[in-house]
Order: sequence, then C-alpha cells, then structure tokens
Amino acid sequence: MPREDRTADRALLRRSPTPQYTFQFRGWHAIVAVVLFVCYCGVSVYARVRAVDDGMRESVRQYLLNEYSGRSPNDVQRILAEARNGLPVESLPEVQKRDVEFPSFSAVGSYAAPVETVRAQITVDGGAPPEGAAMRFFRVERALDGQWLVVGPSDSYSYYSQLFPF
Repeated sequence: MPREDRTADRALLRRSPTPQYTFQFRGWHAIVAVVLFVCYCGVSVYARVRAVDDGMRESVRQYLLNEYSGRSPNDVQRILAEARNGLPVESLPEVQKRDVEFPSFSAVGSYAAPVETVRAQITVDGGAPPEGAAMRFFRVERALDGQWLVVGPSDSYSYYSQLFPF
C-alpha cells in the first residue's frame, strides 16, 4: 500500500465525527424508571430488616444490667488497670435487679453479615435510663451455640447506613 493512501486514511479518520449515544428519560419512560427505582429501594430496605427474638432482647438486657451495675467491660478494664498499678483490688459489684424494658426494639443487617445492629428504646424501672439516653444502638452477633452476644455499643449512623445501603 502506498504511503499516500495511508495518510489519506488517517486524515479521513480524524475528520469523521465520533458517535454519541445519549438516552433521556422522558414521558412514560421516566415514570417507569422512577417506579422501578423506588421498588428496588423498598425491597432492599425490607430485606435488611431482621426478625428479633427473645434471645436477642435478653442478651441486650443482660448487657445493660451489667453496665448499670458497674460490671461493664470499661469497669472491668479500669479495675484491672488499678490492680496492675498496685492499688487494692476491688471486687465486682453484684448485678442490680432492675426492670429493663424495651418499648421499641429492631434489628438490621444483611444476610451475609455475621453482626447485626440493634436499635433499642430503653426504660428502666418505668422511667428514663440512668445515663439519660432512651434510644441506644448495639452490635450483636450469634455465637457458635446459637445464643446472641452483644459485641458492643454502636451508633445511629451505622444502623441507618445498614438499613439504607444506597
């Protein structure tokens, strides 16, 4: 192929416009697209709401009773640090008998995730909890024997980001 032909082909390629693919949602296409998007979002939120059983409630209740009695992981850590520093070791206080109730209790998480986030509205002895926060968030997981364990506290951002993943 002569050299002039190749340069002519290149010049022709440079001048040809590149195709543009655009699609705009208008009319009934837009309505169908919005309805499908809303349905997808609703199904994904519905799929992330988990059933709450009595074992999950009981594990959160035990965690709160330990926290209100001075037996939380932070309290145990403080006692161990004092013992390492040579201070007299204090024993763990007994668990206080309090009436911890949950007017509202819900859990969210995906099917593949081992940890779920729980939102609990708390009343203690018919009134507000001692720390003042009536709505608390926790991370729970299922142990090997099938019981629920409270991994630790969580926050509302984690709860709602698991509920609304988009």
